[in-house]
Amino acid sequence: MKRIVLTILAITGLYFLQAQTSKTEISQLGIFNSTDNSQAKIYFNQDNLLKEILLAKTNTEKEYNVWRVQIYLGSGKDSRNIATGTRNNFRTRYPEVNAELIYHSPYFKVQVGNFKSRIDAESLKRKIIGDYPKCWVVSEIYKI
Repeated sequence: MKRIVLTILAITGLYFLQAQTSKTEISQLGIFNSTDNSQAKIYFNQDNLLKEILLAKTNTEKEYNVWRVQIYLGSGKDSRNIATGTRNNFRTRYPEVNAELIYHSPYFKVQVGNFKSRIDAESLKRKIIGDYPKCWVVSEIYKI
């Protein structure tokens, strides 16, 4: 009799200890921006931990529009050396402003500053235009 009771308790305990799953509609996760209710609905059974991970990932990936001033753009065999020299020259003249060397094949670029608005980038451009007369303001989108 004890064996039967222990077996039933063990089976019941294992039933409650198994991973809990839930039925979730994909549109509830916020992965797709669909507001059309006429589309087919997709459901999947998942572990609750997976749902938390997916929600954390979609909530952390954000796009930011960053404004910068580009002071050099060039291609060719000497463009890397010129871009590096331009970046180092800028860093010595304006140590408080961030300067980056960027390579997008086949171009080397030197971009300076990280601004949330175009107005701030334009004010930096007016400040440095005497030293870098061919500079211009550019916008980039970053996913973080």
